[in-house]
Amino acid sequence: MGSGLTPWLDPVLGLACLAVAAFHLVLLGRRHAPVASGAHAAMGLGMAAMFLPSADPFPQPLWVAVFLVSGAWFGAAALRGGSLLGEAGHHVVGAAAMLFMLLGAHDHGAPTATGAVAPEHAHHGGGGGAPGLLVTMLALIFAAWFVADIVRTVYARTAVPVATAPVAVAPAGTTVTAAPAGALTASVVAHVVMSGAMAVMLLGMA
Repeated sequence: MGSGLTPWLDPVLGLACLAVAAFHLVLLGRRHAPVASGAHAAMGLGMAAMFLPSADPFPQPLWVAVFLVSGAWFGAAALRGGSLLGEAGHHVVGAAAMLFMLLGAHDHGAPTATGAVAPEHAHHGGGGGAPGLLVTMLALIFAAWFVADIVRTVYARTAVPVATAPVAVAPAGTTVTAAPAGALTASVVAHVVMSGAMAVMLLGMA
């Protein structure tokens, strides 16, 4: 499949997605939020398979089943929570984007000189993809979601909180230390990497 953007980008992002999957598998082994960790690991492996299709050992129906189950599970959680803006909602959108790429967007590949779709766009392929304009629009909508997610995540972790209560003036000679920004933990970095990889793949399909 591949993003079709530049030859060196796919292996780099494929390995990055594998690293994210490995990180979440470690968390899964430690029973740290096992359902969410398992879903993140599946997303990382699925994206790695898209960037590195020749190394993908699993058939398309297995990937489809994985993300259908993930989307249904977190969709129910989002309905219970009453919002798509939380962690469950992010998993729902991620699963929907994966299904979109697996079932439709790969047919939107550019033709080769002979008029056939390039092999990297035919991975996990099948006939009957969505019309090109619809594929482009959906790809751009999904990509915008993940770009916004990166901005939101990084801002939430780096912005210095603004005090809302009155602040007393410090005496002369006193050093005032600003409130620290949130830490960019390994989980946050993994989250940003995955959102970035999703955005790149989707933009390549637009």
